[in-house]
Amino acid sequence: MANGFTGLSIALSGLFANQRAMHVTSHNVSNVNTPGYSRQRMDMQAFRPDQLPGDMGTLGLGTDVTAVKQIRDQYLDYKYRTEYAKLSEWDAKYEILQNIESILNEPSDSGVGKLMDDFFSSLQEVSKNAESISVRTLLRERAIALVKGIGGMASSFKKLQYDVNTEFKVAVEDINGYARQIADLNKVIFESELSGGHANDARDQRNLVLDKLSEYMTVNSYEDKEGRFHVTVGGHILASHYRADSFVCTVRNKRKNPDDVDGLEDVRWADGSPLKSGSGNLKGLIDIRDNIDGEDKGIPYYLNKLNIFMDKLVSEMNRIHKQGYDLNGNKGGNFFTIDNMSSDEFDDYILNRGLDGKPAVDITHIVDEKVQEVMDQYETLQSDEKIRLKNQTIAEVIGDYLDQNPQYKSKSVHYADGRYLVVDRLSAQDINVATDLIEVDKIATSDSQLEIPRNGDNMLAMADIRHNVKLYDWGSPDDYVKSLISNLGVYGNAAKNLKTNQTLLVDNIKVEREAIMGVSLDEEMSNVIRFQHAYSANARMVNTIDEMIDLIVNRLGTVGR
Repeated sequence: MANGFTGLSIALSGLFANQRAMHVTSHNVSNVNTPGYSRQRMDMQAFRPDQLPGDMGTLGLGTDVTAVKQIRDQYLDYKYRTEYAKLSEWDAKYEILQNIESILNEPSDSGVGKLMDDFFSSLQEVSKNAESISVRTLLRERAIALVKGIGGMASSFKKLQYDVNTEFKVAVEDINGYARQIADLNKVIFESELSGGHANDARDQRNLVLDKLSEYMTVNSYEDKEGRFHVTVGGHILASHYRADSFVCTVRNKRKNPDDVDGLEDVRWADGSPLKSGSGNLKGLIDIRDNIDGEDKGIPYYLNKLNIFMDKLVSEMNRIHKQGYDLNGNKGGNFFTIDNMSSDEFDDYILNRGLDGKPAVDITHIVDEKVQEVMDQYETLQSDEKIRLKNQTIAEVIGDYLDQNPQYKSKSVHYADGRYLVVDRLSAQDINVATDLIEVDKIATSDSQLEIPRNGDNMLAMADIRHNVKLYDWGSPDDYVKSLISNLGVYGNAAKNLKTNQTLLVDNIKVEREAIMGVSLDEEMSNVIRFQHAYSANARMVNTIDEMIDLIVNRLGTVGR
């Protein structure tokens, strides 16, 4: 029931409420640049009024502070994290695709195209000056430049794959760290709110950790009726109340792709369950590190294409070189080998250890029969046309055979000891010019033993490989290189566009989010003035009521004494 001190109590409630509101405003201003901070607002409501007797109504008893709340929109938080995960995925892919473009370095004066131009140009020069030692030496040097240049690209691809794997492991460690942080913050928040308050600053910290976590994977979070907070990834709980799960990386026992570097790791949940990360930086790294086919092509795809290019080129070069004669009248050997082998050592390797460390599979009868069937239909062709047709047919028959036999999907066919043999595909980084050819007179330039040394027609046959449209699925060597570069350009441009579009979307959501949770200095300064004036007014009320009480207590009834 109201008494003489009710007015003082009402004024004091307003005084204290506006003082606390000033504290909240000050806290907002001081955290205007704090990452993840969401502005806070103090909610006030009128005290339950006092019922006056009769029908006089009620008498207000001042104001009450009900809560200090943070201003956030959970839907925008969810939307931001979902779209940010997609942005991070394409950002990771685009960055590594740029590295792949730098490795291939096309078009340029040091790319595959330039190396091929120099090499095939030297073959043409040798065909015109077969007896010239200097021209032969230049051919050998340009062949070395070709295999070293492309081999260096293959090595760079492997190093890039290893670097991506390292980045992948760091990402997994970061994720585990964020999971532990969320569990720790869950404990702080839960214990702080047992008495019914709101741990706003700790909640901001947890939301910031969730934002960082969403860079790596698609995350979902919710708070149950008991106030316990949970985070899930792909339906699996990452953090639940005080407990945090984790991911473990394990080294692969078996390569996923034939040309992968050793030591690549896979990630699983600690209990052994497979990870379904959705979008995010982690998925981008996994795709670009592991994918050899499909829409999301990665490093293995481009390394595999480079190895296919060099393997078939070397196989055909060696086969034709063996048809010719060197300056000493001897049959030519292998022009290219691997691991600094001589021609004979390479043939021995192909024959006895070429297929998974075991003897090669002989398909000579299949190739010869099909080639003969075709050649019988074109007996009237000129000699040089017959040679070109035969070379194209051999390449086509070999390609068809490998396509029709899935067990040889990643294998190749090389010519050794007069036979066509199924063997392991050569790796571009292992290829070198045969050590025998340090003596350049062993380059088999002539297609006739009787026309040595001036005949250079075998070099012309080797140079004509550049125009063999049946050598690769994508056509001639030039067509193959152009298709590979074009493929990379298209995919890289698509990744760039997706990243750009996703960046715009994330930025728009971020603006909406900041408009709600961000601190506006203009708005806070307006609140400062509003609360200051209210505080001053309530202080004046306290003074006025104090004077009234003083009058009643100390001066009322003293007149006439």
